[in-house]
Amino acid sequence: MARTRNQENYDAVREKLLDTGQQLFRQKSFSETGINDVLKQAGVAKGSFYHYFDSKEEFGIAVAHRYSRAQVESARRILSDQGVPPLARLKNFFEGAKSDMAHRGFAEGCLMCNLTTELADEFPAFQSELNDNWTELSAEIAACLWKADLSVIGLSHLSADEAADWLLNAWSGALTRMKAAGNDGPLNLFLKSVFKTGV
Repeated sequence: MARTRNQENYDAVREKLLDTGQQLFRQKSFSETGINDVLKQAGVAKGSFYHYFDSKEEFGIAVAHRYSRAQVESARRILSDQGVPPLARLKNFFEGAKSDMAHRGFAEGCLMCNLTTELADEFPAFQSELNDNWTELSAEIAACLWKADLSVIGLSHLSADEAADWLLNAWSGALTRMKAAGNDGPLNLFLKSVFKTGV
């Protein structure tokens, strides 16, 4: 009779693989990260990968989904704080993201930006997952902006939904430039341009 799998242990190992994949994808890329690299860094036995994922692509999508959920939930906590004015919440959100980049030495960038650039036009399943992330994140920003005076940030000609998309697009471009510059200059320029204050 087959032994019943210890579900708690299975889930813990799967989570460890996802966490390791997230780290390696940010440090290198999806294509440059091999399955054996993940297993070695996670301390998981070789050959066991396919107990958890059917393919590297499925694994990559699971990593992206996990990262996306954490990113959207973090954004929601900051952007829905009714005790803070809407545009202050927005600034807190982007400054928090900047702090995360500083913690990583302005070198790894945003995993969603990296994967979108690398994979969105190659794998339809990745494209769908990544687009869902951007759509959900934009919706959180839009919800914060619905009662904001968009003229303060120079976006009164846009709807809240359009302003949210524009802000994400501009921030993503700043993150790309940040990786090339290796410093916070592009992020500071974004903050100064949007919030009209020195950084």
